[in-house]
Amino acid sequence: MEVSIAELNSLSVDQQRIVVVGDKRKELVKMVAFVLAQNKKAFNHYAEGKLNSQTGAPLILIESDSDLVRYQHHIGVVTKSNANKQDEWTQFADSTPKSGILIYPEHDSVSKSIFSKERPDVQTIPYSQASSELKAGSVFLISSTHEKFEIKIKGDENLLLIGCAKELLKKIGISSSQFYRTIANFS
Repeated sequence: MEVSIAELNSLSVDQQRIVVVGDKRKELVKMVAFVLAQNKKAFNHYAEGKLNSQTGAPLILIESDSDLVRYQHHIGVVTKSNANKQDEWTQFADSTPKSGILIYPEHDSVSKSIFSKERPDVQTIPYSQASSELKAGSVFLISSTHEKFEIKIKGDENLLLIGCAKELLKKIGISSSQFYRTIANFS
C-alpha cells in the first residue's frame, strides 16, 4: 500500500525502524529480508512510497536515500557512500536517538568520517567483507568458529554486503549460526 513518510512514522510507532541508505541498499535489504523470512521473523518493508506489512511485525526495513531524518530511525545502515550525500548523511547520523545504532563500511573514508563520530549513547558498528575463501571455483564463508558455508553469490561487493547483513541481523535477534546457515541459500 502507498503511504507517505508521515503516515509511515505513525504506522510504525511501535516498531524498530531500520533505515538503509547508499547505492547498494536494495541488494542489502534483499539479503536481510531473505534471512529474516527464512528464520520466520516478521518484518515490514518500505521503499519508494510503498509499504509491505505483516501483522505484528516488530521491525520495519526502510530503503531510502532522501528525507532520511524524517524516518526517525533506531538503526541506520549505510552500504556504499555517495560523496554528494555527505551533508544529508551527517544530518541522518546526527539524528540517531540515544540507544540507537549506526552501521557503516569501515573501509570507506567518507562513511567512516560521518558515522564513526562519537554521539551520546549511540553505538557505531563498522563492517567489512565477510571472511571467506575461494576453493575450486566456489566461495565459502568462514564463521568465527571456522565452519565453512558454501554460498551461491560471488564478488567482493557481495561479500561486503554479507558482512553488513551479519552485523545488522546480529542486532535484531539472528544468531551467527542462523545467519550462516541461511545466507548460504541466498541467490
